[in-house]
Amino acid sequence: MSAFVVYLFLQNQSPEEEQKAKASATLVNTQIVSPSSLVRQVTSLGTALANESVQIVTNNSDYLTGLHINEGQRVEKGQLIAQLNDVEERARVAELSASLLDQKRQLNRVKNLAKTQATAQSLLDEQQTRVNITQAQLDAVKARLNEMTIRAPFSGVLGLRQVSEGAYLTSGTVLTTLDDLNLIRLEFSIAEYYLAQLKPGMTVNSSSVAYPGKVFTGQIKAIDTRLDPVTRSVKVHALVPNDQLELRPGMLLNVSVTLDELQALQISEKAIVPLQNKHYVFVVNKDNSVTQTEVQLGQRMPGLVEIVSGLNAGDEVVIEGTTKIRSGSLITKVGQ
Repeated sequence: MSAFVVYLFLQNQSPEEEQKAKASATLVNTQIVSPSSLVRQVTSLGTALANESVQIVTNNSDYLTGLHINEGQRVEKGQLIAQLNDVEERARVAELSASLLDQKRQLNRVKNLAKTQATAQSLLDEQQTRVNITQAQLDAVKARLNEMTIRAPFSGVLGLRQVSEGAYLTSGTVLTTLDDLNLIRLEFSIAEYYLAQLKPGMTVNSSSVAYPGKVFTGQIKAIDTRLDPVTRSVKVHALVPNDQLELRPGMLLNVSVTLDELQALQISEKAIVPLQNKHYVFVVNKDNSVTQTEVQLGQRMPGLVEIVSGLNAGDEVVIEGTTKIRSGSLITKVGQ
């Protein structure tokens, strides 16, 4: 009889306790932890450089007789850019060519004489020396003559001209610049932490404030063999196609390098509760209580954070209302 009374008492109390529990439970939003696609990236600031870039200068001093610089226009490799006065060099080439031709004829006569007279061997050696000296002089003058004609060393775009036709130029005078802009060499630095993950051929995305919303994609071409001992970073060069010539040398670009693509656990960053040097989340139990659990964080994305350890796929965590609860608190879920 007494056992029956106790049973009725417990039955009568449980609804009240349940109501009290519900009244004391905290309203929260939760999220089910599940794996999703994650792109590991590292970001940096980079500078655009021309793939090939030179200053067009003179190697000799003389008057500028011809200037073929269309500023901002494309030229092909070998195309004429400037011409210096070369009258003296042409005359000298003609003189030495004639002299060389005469000396070669004399050399042939001495060779025929040496076949019958042994004493002619010394004359043969002397004449051969004269031919060699004249040939060397002719080669030197021809080289100087070629330097009076300035041609594009590679295909590219000409910059602003720095001289005028008819001016007397000294050796080393800058005429203009030449840049190969079809490919941009993007230079940026990456922290030492990511060095082992960097490889030539990786995809590089870049953007500029000059072209909002546009992404310029390229690939890593080279990684420096040395790190900066001050910043502990490594310099990286990437090649970015620039067919429309939108990018210019000297531009500042925002750079992101795709290191890896994988499936990883990600949750809302609002679920993270930082405490000193550690990070925690509130995991929902089957009885709607929560347990504060330490987690290790990985890469952060806008609004999301990767969970390296501490959670499993299928776990449920609190993402809103974390400031109102503690480990062991009862919750009422109002959304997921």
